[in-house]
Amino acid sequence: MIVSLFVLLLLVLIYIYFFPFIPQKKKHYTYALLLGCPSHNDGTMSSSQIKRCNLAIEMYKKNLYDTLIISGSNVKNKYIEAKVMNDYIQNKTMIPTILETNAKNTFENFKFSKEIIQNKDVLILTSQTHAKRACAIARQFFSDYGCSWYKDLKFKHITREIISRILYIKIEILKKLGRY
Repeated sequence: MIVSLFVLLLLVLIYIYFFPFIPQKKKHYTYALLLGCPSHNDGTMSSSQIKRCNLAIEMYKKNLYDTLIISGSNVKNKYIEAKVMNDYIQNKTMIPTILETNAKNTFENFKFSKEIIQNKDVLILTSQTHAKRACAIARQFFSDYGCSWYKDLKFKHITREIISRILYIKIEILKKLGRY
């Protein structure tokens, strides 16, 4: 019983270490970073893309940021996530945007967008299930960031995120050990 409690406590502490609390949102940011996600194979937008784009529009209308960076390449098919999402947004409203079209994963979203954002503040826009890991990665690149998300409790997204968080912890431990 004591060993089980110790193991559970250790796992909780490891989780908190790698996934700290999401910082409180400020009133305004220089940039917002909209994290991409794949389109369907026929080029139509996925529901996640639409929800992320609508979140970006909503946050802009609330005057939470000046310029939107949309990050994402053609990960699962020939459609470049950033371009598809930008087309949707620009058809709804005019928002100043910068497209980052090389990122193939969340880490690269931040790595390549850092070149644009530099040391400015940034509001990360993503789904609820993705927000915790996105912020964990963001703190490696930015000192002044916040996060806004839409609710997303689809079983497949939760399952994928659990696996992604486990892989993230593994990679971070390997980095600390100098093996990655």
